[in-house]
Amino acid sequence: MADCITPYTAQAIATKDSNRVLGQIAKALAINSPFVNILDGGVLPAGVSDTVRSVIQEQALPGDSLINPVFTATKDLCAPGTVVDNVATTEYTYSLGTKRGRGPKICVKGAYAAYKGSYLMAEDALKKVITQYYNADVRYTLLSRSGVKFVAADPAQFTFAQMLTGGESQIDVAFANITEAAIAQLTFKTVAKLGRYMHEVLLSEQFEDGTGGQHYRFIGGPDIVESFRAETGVKEVLIALTTGGFKFGSESLTKYQWETNVAYRGITMGIDQRPLRASGVNPTTKFPNLIEPYTSVATTNGNASRVNPTWVAATLEVSYLIGKGSFERLVPERFTGEGSFKFSPQLALGELVWHYVVDNDCNQYGDFGWHLYEITRAYRPVRPANVMPILYRRCAQDSGTVICPGT
Repeated sequence: MADCITPYTAQAIATKDSNRVLGQIAKALAINSPFVNILDGGVLPAGVSDTVRSVIQEQALPGDSLINPVFTATKDLCAPGTVVDNVATTEYTYSLGTKRGRGPKICVKGAYAAYKGSYLMAEDALKKVITQYYNADVRYTLLSRSGVKFVAADPAQFTFAQMLTGGESQIDVAFANITEAAIAQLTFKTVAKLGRYMHEVLLSEQFEDGTGGQHYRFIGGPDIVESFRAETGVKEVLIALTTGGFKFGSESLTKYQWETNVAYRGITMGIDQRPLRASGVNPTTKFPNLIEPYTSVATTNGNASRVNPTWVAATLEVSYLIGKGSFERLVPERFTGEGSFKFSPQLALGELVWHYVVDNDCNQYGDFGWHLYEITRAYRPVRPANVMPILYRRCAQDSGTVICPGT
């Protein structure tokens, strides 16, 4: 007997029109995310191991001074050198993870009286939710597995060193032990300081902008980027660049995204439309209590997502300062079996396929079908300290409204 998959009930995705009028169906809004291309990619070979070891070459440890290295007169050097320079490696482990999902069960009878294009739009919406899973997966992996973390705190209570945790060759570090009441708003001055710390102390590699320049990438919500624009010092520099006729200054003040391809003080900005927000911090783990950005609401046919009011009103937020080569996102090599054991090619990249089987039980007439998808990936740690999640407070901003005059 065939498996009827009883938890899935038939859902009429197509929107019927009693007057038989063809209508235009708006596509679901695709959320743009800067996380899609932030990591390098690769392929994990099949048949290696469930858990893979990643060996990373560390920087060499000089055996002599880097202030005043000792040189000997060549005429007196008739023996092997006595200085020994050390090399070392660090090992990390990682493994493949898979997420499987499916669209709702669809009955072909619903297509007869449907708007033209209804099923194509439903397929498009499913494709876009897969993209959102991809973005969220990358973002949370960088948050949880990073080798360095920073909490913006009241400088009267905590020093810079106390706000920062982690370091080179570390992974899965926790946020600093800072009380929630002491968490402060983030400024660009602080981000510039963190960029210098990554460059001078952590020796994090920078991205190239194609013009010979190098930079780190800051990814944050629209509010924090707007706050940077209005920050004293930053605002004056941008205005001066605009007055001087620089295209960069004009684009910085007029475009929705702050920078296009030019870094300001070695940092470019990316806007995350759905940044991670939290209602507080777990007192034990010091990890933020993250809030889901969406909530479910019932519509005419099925349930749809709406922005969560709790997420909108959240008091804490997470942004990222990222250098190049922090992690690699690997996808599995296609495995088709060995010998007589043959399998169809597996889904790995979030492909969306239509599943439709006529059987002798539930689907005798071929009425039902549904979409299937699968996302399989592994994150290989390379330089986990090259990504720095930043936890800070979302302060109330000027709404721009004014009270009407009395006359």
